[in-house]
Amino acid sequence: MDKETELRLGIKSMLSQYDHYFTRAPHTRYWLVVVDNHFEDCYSFFIYMQRFKAKLSKSYEIACFKRDKGQYEHFLSSLKQHSNLSIEYRDTRHLIKPDKMIDYDPFHGHNSLYKAQ
Repeated sequence: MDKETELRLGIKSMLSQYDHYFTRAPHTRYWLVVVDNHFEDCYSFFIYMQRFKAKLSKSYEIACFKRDKGQYEHFLSSLKQHSNLSIEYRDTRHLIKPDKMIDYDPFHGHNSLYKAQ
């Protein structure tokens, strides 16, 4: 398979995944995240969703491919033409410091008050 056909099929697959997960559910916020992953030497595209008044957000990978700037630009421009969702860009070279450790959460089993002696 030539490179152009492979690119076209990859974009078609990404847009199909996008349409599958972007269900336009009521009271739900959607956004896209593009990750420049230096650990695995690839670019990844995700769709995130979060119900209003909920803390939990879900993410689904809609595309992942080897680091190639030209291919990345094709995928990104196709996604921008297909979608009006906001896009957040992340780079694994600049990771975000995680939140503080949860010491007490009885609903999920985090309870440091009753540590085993």
